[in-house]
Amino acid sequence: MKGVHWGSLYDDFKNELFDTSELEKEIAELMIDDDVTKRKGIYQYVLTRNEKYLNIRAFSESQKRFAYERQNGICANCNAPFELKEMEGDHITPWHAGGKTNAENCQMLCKDCNRRKSGK
Repeated sequence: MKGVHWGSLYDDFKNELFDTSELEKEIAELMIDDDVTKRKGIYQYVLTRNEKYLNIRAFSESQKRFAYERQNGICANCNAPFELKEMEGDHITPWHAGGKTNAENCQMLCKDCNRRKSGK
């Protein structure tokens, strides 16, 4: 796959033991998952478990607007009112726990709460 830094992956994980049949099964599932928008990050993800490689946290503007209106502009964490531009979409059920990137699983958090939650 183009864009994957195979050499650095080899250097980082050459001494690890993996169940290759389980890895191949998971990779195949991730390749067809509509929430995974960065396919070249799948290999890094299955080795590191860092979701940033999959680029799965991209709610559409309409999904965020739907959640914002559903919450009446109130942050789901700190309960303070904010303008839409001061908030970010967040998965209610995390993607790694089976949560989808859809309007029903989107909640709006103020930028401060979202960054604290995700450790950014």
